Amino acid sequence: MTTQVNDYQHCRTDTLQHPTMQVYSAGNFAEIAPQRLSPMSWSLVGRPMELGSRLFVGDILDNPSWATGSNYVFTGYFSCRPYHNLTAYCYVAEQVDLLTPVDITAAFFEGIEPPRSGLGAESGRIKRRRSSVRMMRELVSLRPRLMELEQRVFGFEHDVDAAVTTDADWRIGELAAAGNALLERAWHLHIVSSSGAVAAEVLQRKVVGRLAGKGIAMANWLKEPAELPWGRLFALSSVENGPGRFVSEPFYEIADTALPWADYAMTPIRPPATSDREFHDVSPREALVGMYDSARGRAIDASVLLLGDVMALREYSKSLCMRILHAHRRFVPRLAALRGVDDADWPYLSMAELRNVVPGKEEIERRRVSCEEALGVDMPDYLDLAPGASQAHQPRRVPRGVSAGICDGVAIEIDEIPEQPGAVLVCESADANIIPMLPFIGAVVTARGSQYSHVAIICRELGVPAVVSHPIARDIKSGQRVYVNGDSGEVRIL
Repeated sequence: MTTQVNDYQHCRTDTLQHPTMQVYSAGNFAEIAPQRLSPMSWSLVGRPMELGSRLFVGDILDNPSWATGSNYVFTGYFSCRPYHNLTAYCYVAEQVDLLTPVDITAAFFEGIEPPRSGLGAESGRIKRRRSSVRMMRELVSLRPRLMELEQRVFGFEHDVDAAVTTDADWRIGELAAAGNALLERAWHLHIVSSSGAVAAEVLQRKVVGRLAGKGIAMANWLKEPAELPWGRLFALSSVENGPGRFVSEPFYEIADTALPWADYAMTPIRPPATSDREFHDVSPREALVGMYDSARGRAIDASVLLLGDVMALREYSKSLCMRILHAHRRFVPRLAALRGVDDADWPYLSMAELRNVVPGKEEIERRRVSCEEALGVDMPDYLDLAPGASQAHQPRRVPRGVSAGICDGVAIEIDEIPEQPGAVLVCESADANIIPMLPFIGAVVTARGSQYSHVAIICRELGVPAVVSHPIARDIKSGQRVYVNGDSGEVRIL
């Protein structure tokens, strides 16, 4: 069963893949999202993300034909599991200065070999330069756009509170329309900031490598994002009707109280919020800048701060997406009841259907059966639909140290609360829901992940050594003593 991107009236469990760009990866998105999303949640995440990606590419590449039409280009939904289109993102990197497809796979897709797009030769120098200028314009205007969007999100949250607490059912339809517009804008800005972060990191690596030497080896020490929103939002999560309420709920899945989706939603973890972790007055960035003359020091400093600023905007945009989704969690059940849809049925609809024409019981039941079948499928991390591709092919992941430091501690799993400082958290993957644990954690090791996994970003922010995409993570048992080197990516069971 398939659906088209521009088809507002149908929501099936699969999407129509792109005829040319047929190499997909679970990538960064599926590292952090639940393994399965309900059709309702997918309509609030996948479709707006697809539209935001197309808008971004249209703005910087002057509306290429491959990013139009009814096929999914950047995200797919194969058997109820989200997929980035790895080929499309790598092709975008070929069309702008500074970036290469290898930069994309290193940042978001666990360092696997970039696929070929089959769309022909790279753009000429002039066209690439124009695309790069357009991309820079998008980044320069990003912060004011996000600040303006946050004001709108705050107003939206207030309107949802008013409608839900006063039984103002006449406003629910208006909220659904407003939420759709906000989600499309928020996911678009998240795509812009994510793309800009890759370019900023490449620039930092080149600058530091040329002016200081050993740029790659020093990269993890120089990750110094400006204030990211997660710690602040967790601190505000206890404030009644505050902007941090969403962090106590599973990310992405708004049908987290309905089966079977409740079994796949990430459960938030909230240990005590105190810690004896020490923080140093002088950062590695400040120390490195102080070692060089003023011109070289300023250049290094500027490259590190640029990356930190773009990374902060990336997390800022994601937090806005999550706040909008949390607001939907509050009013969608009410909207479903007003439309005569049972609580057990609305997760199988799209938001557009709930707002317009609700399918009949027979169609909902067909979707339920289709989703049950799909949930039983063990989907690969890498999907190559190209003619002649081997169904068994899997890319070789590259273990990577993403947050500097060395730790030797006892392993714990993600559903455990550390009983002593210095424990090593070992898991398949993780998102911002592990922030309350990190003050008690000595290091993090994940089986999946990349340089821009959210767990990597958060660990760098809080100074926790981390290694991602390491195959040994699946062999480590709770209670074993583990050595972790966040610089080299080495992990050993002691």
